[in-house]
Amino acid sequence: MVVSVSVSFVIMVVSAAIPIVHFFAFPISPFISGFVGASIGDLQGERIIYFGLLCAIVLFLPLFLLMEFSGVFGELKWYYSLLISFLISGYVWFGTTIGALLKFWSSKKSR
Repeated sequence: MVVSVSVSFVIMVVSAAIPIVHFFAFPISPFISGFVGASIGDLQGERIIYFGLLCAIVLFLPLFLLMEFSGVFGELKWYYSLLISFLISGYVWFGTTIGALLKFWSSKKSR
């Protein structure tokens, strides 16, 4: 599970870091990282939900710290940084969970 979450996190960070491409890659990266992460960890059942939740938690702290202390997004109040981090983490939770479920259903169908 730790390896799956780590691979998923790296896929999302790399897709966000590439200039110009991140406009297209970052919105779909949770789905792709969920699919790839579930493939690596061979996740089944309720572990898929935990996987999505762990991916969102792992992404929340760096995202919050980036928004709060870097000034890249302007001078945001701390509660705006917290709110935006929660919203993006929720999207990541949804995306990785759906990506992992798609992998689970496709592997179950092929058996």
